[in-house]
Amino acid sequence: MSRLVTRDFLSATFTGFKSLYDKSFAAAEPIYTKLATVVESTDEKESYNWLGAVPAMREWVDERMAGALRPHEYEILNRKYEATIEVDRETFEDDKLSQLRPRIEELALRAASFPDELCVKLLNSGFSSSCYDGQFFFDTDHKEGDSGTQSNKLTSAFGSSALEGAIETMMGFKDDQGKPLGLLPDTLLVGPDNYFNARAVLNSQSIVVAGSSDVEKPGGNTLQGVLNLLVSPHVDPGKWFVLASGYPVRPLLFQWRVRPEFTAVTDPSDEYVFSTDVFKYGVRARCGAGYGLWYMAVGSTGA
Repeated sequence: MSRLVTRDFLSATFTGFKSLYDKSFAAAEPIYTKLATVVESTDEKESYNWLGAVPAMREWVDERMAGALRPHEYEILNRKYEATIEVDRETFEDDKLSQLRPRIEELALRAASFPDELCVKLLNSGFSSSCYDGQFFFDTDHKEGDSGTQSNKLTSAFGSSALEGAIETMMGFKDDQGKPLGLLPDTLLVGPDNYFNARAVLNSQSIVVAGSSDVEKPGGNTLQGVLNLLVSPHVDPGKWFVLASGYPVRPLLFQWRVRPEFTAVTDPSDEYVFSTDVFKYGVRARCGAGYGLWYMAVGSTGA
């Protein structure tokens, strides 16, 4: 028996799908919040002219010495994104709603995790894209004030020695007054090609030289548990990144203008529905992503 596809039925169906979408969206575990400082945007674009080092504490012996923000001009534009699925009227008439539930759940998961792709692609392109100081985000000659020339760009393949070098590099960064920033990295981001190697480096109790039974570090693996491991399919082959994600301003900035909204075109009188006998369900969002503080990240091209 064919089900009557009425406005009331379509309205109730949308309510059910919206609830399922919201539940699946909330259950997702995206990684972009670990890579970026999340900002609520109120305009078509946001200006971040405050980026740069904050003054270190000093003894107050006369008057306060204000550290003026350096005149950096850096803007992030909000762009519009969508994802849409079509559903034939027959799906409702034949009472096959259960077949749509996985598609709605997948739509929610894709909506929740698409900022991951935007953020990881920024890291991938950071070797040839500029950040607030006018240098490439990953570069060999960052300099602010009295910091001296500093590099957060590596070219080594991933391995224990290279990882130790990246960690030590970040811990040695100085601010524009020439004072140590005191950063402690906490995250390693790799792609699928380095996943198992990274797990071995961070989780093994000891490290063994390839092709040998001799332990490289008899005292144990000093990298064990030092960093949290993140893996993303969007990381370019060979590349890997050490990040400091536990600070107020993270390596990247992600701004929401409109968070992903679940919407639908199901009115039988709608011209598209009338002409095609097809309903649409989709997600719409407005957001933007850009570079935060370069010294919160060390990246390697892997070659």
